[in-house]
Amino acid sequence: MTTVMTVRGMFRRKRREVLLAGVKPGDVVLDYGCGIGFSTLAAAKIVGNQGKVYALDVNPLAIKAVKTKAKKKRLENVETILSGLDTGLSNESIDVILLYNVLPMVKNPPALIQELYRVLKPAGTLAYKTGKGAEVSSGRSYTTDEVTKLMEDNGLLKLERKIGKFYIFSKSNKEM
Repeated sequence: MTTVMTVRGMFRRKRREVLLAGVKPGDVVLDYGCGIGFSTLAAAKIVGNQGKVYALDVNPLAIKAVKTKAKKKRLENVETILSGLDTGLSNESIDVILLYNVLPMVKNPPALIQELYRVLKPAGTLAYKTGKGAEVSSGRSYTTDEVTKLMEDNGLLKLERKIGKFYIFSKSNKEM
């Protein structure tokens, strides 16, 4: 699996994807479902020493790979989290959430959206990207309308813009 992800990653424009999400120097980023760290490492370079990137994944091998790569590249602003749903992060502590190619694999998407809403700062953004990898491995996929409905249910997030396979959501002011 790691080999497949590595080959796929060579063809992705990781820095562009992270910049498209709105990540900038000094931000605190959560890469939810980080895999082996393609977006994590790109985000860590962009946020710099003043920022931080949390790389969360349910797979211990993915977390190990991210730790190894971050150490090799001397990125001291990356912290890994081995977890499924609960991030363990403080309320309203994240500027940008990267949710790339993982939603079809999540068992309880509404609970995940609640957790991501909780950790997202009031002016924060959640960047969602569709991808064939997650859809193939889970056997599920989401249409544009389904993604928007899922994110906007309960008024927690609202779609700001869609650029190709990227959806950028902002946090609504509604309380959970």
